Amino acid sequence: MALLAHQLRTPLSTINALAQGLIRRADRLSTADVRAKAEKIWRASLRLDELVETILSYTRATSGGIVLNPSEFNPEDLIRRVCREQIGQEPDRPFRLQMRGLPDIVIGDPVLLEQAIVIVLSNAMKYSRPDQAIAVTARKRASMVRIVVQDHGIGITERDLPFIMQPFFRGQNAKKVPGTGLGLSLAWYILKLHGGDLEVESLESRGTKVTLIVPETNTTGLSYSI
Repeated sequence: MALLAHQLRTPLSTINALAQGLIRRADRLSTADVRAKAEKIWRASLRLDELVETILSYTRATSGGIVLNPSEFNPEDLIRRVCREQIGQEPDRPFRLQMRGLPDIVIGDPVLLEQAIVIVLSNAMKYSRPDQAIAVTARKRASMVRIVVQDHGIGITERDLPFIMQPFFRGQNAKKVPGTGLGLSLAWYILKLHGGDLEVESLESRGTKVTLIVPETNTTGLSYSI
């Protein structure tokens, strides 16, 4: 709880300080200054929203409150939308998206799967410099859709890698980067509910590759606990 409180307080403090600055200096700020401060407030609010959503989802997962609401959806459309929205936060970052041979229709929970992809992609952005490229590829293999997110960031140490899916666990080289340690465990849980999986490969200082494995069809869901 102390960790979560600290992570929530950081964006709140940013929003508070910037808003007070706007109030005190409103008559002396240029349009560019107001725009710059407003953008920082917006980014801090996005971070706060992400934290709250992760905490609420984790709470539902641990109490068995997350169930699939399956429907038909186009996986390529879903992946493109998530990538467009996430990369829109860092428009100057090099980004490569490649999709080939995906089925027109997948049966699953598009809301939960979108959340899992967002978690993995936002991690790739968070743990790599803005000038480091991120690659997203999606392919169909057998009856599975495999979505691979590859970054070239700080990576995960060999010692930490076996524990990276555990709730609240954070690698030694990630301590200074804001985070709760809940994201990957939640994404793993969502994929397991679909009868899929989440695989992580990483080398320290070389980057991380995360593969989301999604069955073409899942209408019932499976029972898993975090």
